[in-house]
Amino acid sequence: MENYRRIAFDSPYKGLSVLIVDDFDAITRTLCSAFEQLGFKTIHQAKDGFEAWQCLERQSVDMIISDWKMPKMDGLTLLKRVRGSHAHKHIPFIMLTGNLHQSDVVEAIQAGVSEYLVKPFSKATLSERVHKAFVSPIRGRNSNPSETQDLEQDGASEKEVKRTILVVDDEPSNLQVLGELLKPSYKIKVCRSGAQALDICAKAEKPDLILLDIMMPEMDGLAVCRSLKSQPDTEFIPIIFVSALSQTDDVVKGLKLGAVDYIMKPVIPEIVMARVATHINSVVQREKLTEQVEQLIQASRQKEEAGQMFFHDLRNPLSAIQATLTNIQGNEPEIDCLKESVKILSQMVENHQLLMALEQGEYSNPFENIMLESAIQSVIASYQSRTQEKQLEIKLDIDPSHRYLGDELLSYTMFSNLIVNAVEAAPKNSAITVTSAAEDEYVMVSLQNAGEVPLNIRDQFFDKYASANKNTGTGIGSYSARLCAQAQNGDIRLNAEQPNSTTIIVQLQAANS
Repeated sequence: MENYRRIAFDSPYKGLSVLIVDDFDAITRTLCSAFEQLGFKTIHQAKDGFEAWQCLERQSVDMIISDWKMPKMDGLTLLKRVRGSHAHKHIPFIMLTGNLHQSDVVEAIQAGVSEYLVKPFSKATLSERVHKAFVSPIRGRNSNPSETQDLEQDGASEKEVKRTILVVDDEPSNLQVLGELLKPSYKIKVCRSGAQALDICAKAEKPDLILLDIMMPEMDGLAVCRSLKSQPDTEFIPIIFVSALSQTDDVVKGLKLGAVDYIMKPVIPEIVMARVATHINSVVQREKLTEQVEQLIQASRQKEEAGQMFFHDLRNPLSAIQATLTNIQGNEPEIDCLKESVKILSQMVENHQLLMALEQGEYSNPFENIMLESAIQSVIASYQSRTQEKQLEIKLDIDPSHRYLGDELLSYTMFSNLIVNAVEAAPKNSAITVTSAAEDEYVMVSLQNAGEVPLNIRDQFFDKYASANKNTGTGIGSYSARLCAQAQNGDIRLNAEQPNSTTIIVQLQAANS
């Protein structure tokens, strides 16, 4: 792993570090050069996700850019590990990929990718993605795939644009034949040497397809193909070799280098037109997929921003209703029901804001000494009407001396979600048992209710949107509870070993008495 250092005094990234993860040396060199020019002070490199994770265990970085397809550990696995880490989950993460599949894009967005960079890419595009990743990152796991996948697949209304084809051949007659044949349907560029072809492809306006002669003086077609495929901004330009029948071995070498097809001399017009049209169509489809990636990223960001605005704006009318109900005299059941409903709605808003802060790693309050029995009693009192509706008995066996280090809001949210889940899952006329015990340096809290968690959901019980056997609910209660436990340096787990029973065990750091 090498470190590149450069100071750019006018750069907004001065003093920042980036970790580049890619197993292709040409891509890595290009990225190193680009990040140097952007002004990053320190540039770390890794060949795969496993090596990148080892780097992150030794030091922190300000940004990660990773290829998707790599040995040992791919980019998606690395992304999930980074987002699941308390120390690194806030780091902007750019995914670099050449294989575009909409399902992959959705999965990466849900895993918490900040930006996508599609190969081939320019330094200007990279700079734009880096800026977006810092100022408006997708903080992760808030997208609903059923919503983001409803994108139009066809651009029926888009204008027809003539695609550019570069024809490379040292024989003027061959250039003339192919040029005249393709000219009615495509923009044509021609050149007579491999060096000229590389110069043309190095310019900003690159050809969409290259027809490349194999046998040329000085630099043959194989050398041109090898050079183009070694550069990230040209490696995805499709190359069709034009060869004589005697050059079969060279054609095989060219296909191994990355050429997409070949045409035999003397050329047959119908075959040339058909093969060119096929590969140009692939170019068009790739561009559409790239556009869809942009739409998916933008849709995810807009969805998150809209959710934040909605919950923020909801607070005002809720506060007005609460104030009005407080001034109403009387103990009518209807008024009590309204008060409790508004209280629950207000708590839902607070829980949503808290959940987003936890996911983004932005919640940080100093811990305090909390009495376990009081924390649980306050939650049970808030949901008394729900337990009465199902005629549930809550049995408490909490040691009054048990205290733990935590946060009051996190504790209330955690126990609230667990109690609500237990109430919803427990059958009528049953009991919910809450007990506590001291174990080493921890306080262990056990919540048990009748009813089993289905086998098919046990491994994902604490995942977001995991839900079973519920008519209502969002499936984020246990997920939120786990985040709250972890934010208090604790943990939470499911014990489903006893038949017809579900036990949740919460581990919290004991406070010094």
